[in-house]
Amino acid sequence: MVSSRNAALAGMVGPVVFALVAVFLTFAQYGFMVGLGWKPLAASDVPWPSGLALGPLGWLQVFNFAFFGLTLIFFALDLHRGVASRGRLSWAGPALLVVSGVALVLAAFKTDAHLMDGPRTWHGAIHLLAFILLVLSFLLALFFWWRRLRRDPRWRGYALYTLITAIVYIVLLFASTWQWGFYLFLGVVLAWVEVMAIHLRSQAETHQPLA
Repeated sequence: MVSSRNAALAGMVGPVVFALVAVFLTFAQYGFMVGLGWKPLAASDVPWPSGLALGPLGWLQVFNFAFFGLTLIFFALDLHRGVASRGRLSWAGPALLVVSGVALVLAAFKTDAHLMDGPRTWHGAIHLLAFILLVLSFLLALFFWWRRLRRDPRWRGYALYTLITAIVYIVLLFASTWQWGFYLFLGVVLAWVEVMAIHLRSQAETHQPLA
């Protein structure tokens, strides 16, 4: 159970740290981002929060991506143990969530400042591919987790939440062209990880068998 509590804690800390660091850097480097052409609410080809890694405090955003990715991997492995495993594809949700974590770690490679014409550096190309991998793997993970969660009585309410999250995720993905849409999109992702981690921790603390 100690392992479950630690993994759940990682899942709880990762999204909070990512959000706090991104907000801090956005205010701290606001002038820098606007100077690149970033628009806080409208559409632009300057990526956020990735572009924060290009500023004077950019190392902090690099760390932010890597830290969130590692905590997500740790959390995904124990969430796998914390939900009843039934069916041949029960491994798919955890595996895809691990892929999402790996993609976040790879996102630590710095983006290019402008993406209208695609990446112009090797590290920009890695970052863009990592973002695409993250978006696709997390979406698929949600659907596979929905199928698995609804088969475990302790998680059925979270199965519906996961399905709703997947639907909202798709809608907001199209709205993410505008910066306000991406804020909501990112918020949905962070909230799902946080909610699932909190429930995993509550399961561990009641000493119920989780698998």
